Amino acid sequence: MGLSQEIRILDLLAYRDAEFLRVRECEDRIRQILGGEDFPFPPPPVPLPSAGRRGKAFRPGGLASADKDSPSSRKPPLPPSESPSPPLDIPPLIPPQENCYRLVFLDKGETKVSYLQNPRQVQEMLSLACPTFQITCVETASLRTLDDFTTLRRIL
Repeated sequence: MGLSQEIRILDLLAYRDAEFLRVRECEDRIRQILGGEDFPFPPPPVPLPSAGRRGKAFRPGGLASADKDSPSSRKPPLPPSESPSPPLDIPPLIPPQENCYRLVFLDKGETKVSYLQNPRQVQEMLSLACPTFQITCVETASLRTLDDFTTLRRIL
């Protein structure tokens, strides 16, 4: 899958997530009106296309995330002197303008750039503890090609 296809898919998934949040907000307001009772109404009559399909999970480009339950993903706690700073809150992308996070970092003294679509991936990059690796900038961007982008918000 090409970068432009992946970005278009991620834009649509972000739009879908935003719409699901709107539905949840409506349902929460109904619960408030009902005094906190469970949502007593039937689910929407239209089944989601993704509900019946089971296939290979889509993973956007960038860092592959380890399974949370796998032993290799568990890290021993750091001593207090080596504890990392509190995690930076990575805001969600605002579609359709923002379609990626742009990370500028130093790797062995060389400045490099990475584009990611998932805020969890950005968080994973920020949590890397390596003496030869340092993130210098995190921004949201509108990416058209690797050389054609517009920075929209600076996060770090």
